[in-house]
Amino acid sequence: MEKNQFLHEFEKSLDSEELLEKIKAEQQEEEIYEEKMFSQKLFIILLTSILMIEVGIVVYALQASQKIVIVSPEEKALLEQQQAEKDIKEAKRLSATSKRTIRYPPLPLATWEEAETDLLESIKLLEEIPKDTTVKKEANKLLAIYRQDYQNLREKLILEKTATSKLFTAKKSAIEASTIVQNPPHPLDVWQEAQTKWQEAINLLQQIPPDAFVAPEALEKLDLYRINYRAVTTQLERGNKEQGAGNKQ
Repeated sequence: MEKNQFLHEFEKSLDSEELLEKIKAEQQEEEIYEEKMFSQKLFIILLTSILMIEVGIVVYALQASQKIVIVSPEEKALLEQQQAEKDIKEAKRLSATSKRTIRYPPLPLATWEEAETDLLESIKLLEEIPKDTTVKKEANKLLAIYRQDYQNLREKLILEKTATSKLFTAKKSAIEASTIVQNPPHPLDVWQEAQTKWQEAINLLQQIPPDAFVAPEALEKLDLYRINYRAVTTQLERGNKEQGAGNKQ
């Protein structure tokens, strides 16, 4: 009887221990779940805060961009007058800069283009000055002067651009003429083509005005190209003679 009671008590103790372990496991699972839920809530709160900040920035930017400033006609006229005075001052500065840039010609094409840019900006500023401002009359007078300055500048710029283009094309033709006669002997038609290209290069150089910026280089190239032209012509004449002599035989 005592033995059975002992066994019964032992089984009860085992059941109690299993129950305790089960309770502990459930408690641990509950703690893990609560920690997980807390982390999720914290993440949601943080994400919501970030979104609210971004939305606030966007709303503020929209409000700022859509903010309407109402000014009276008098205030508007005053603002236009102040801006017109600034613009006419800047237009004078740009015109003076343009003139200084081209003070000592001959000058390269890029320099003329730089001066043109400044003068065009000056003219644009004067054209945009409102007619109701006190400086409009002065702006119109300056416009007449600056537009004439622009015409003069433009003529010189076109001259330099044309001269630069002709020099470039002449060099290109000379390179082609030199290339096709490398590694002789060649048939007569090759020497004829080279002669034609040298002549084209010489003609282009002769068209460059003496007051152009590239004129000194053009004269230097012209002397060299004439020498090459004569050499090719001599070779062509010799070939024609040899061919004629061969035909007689």
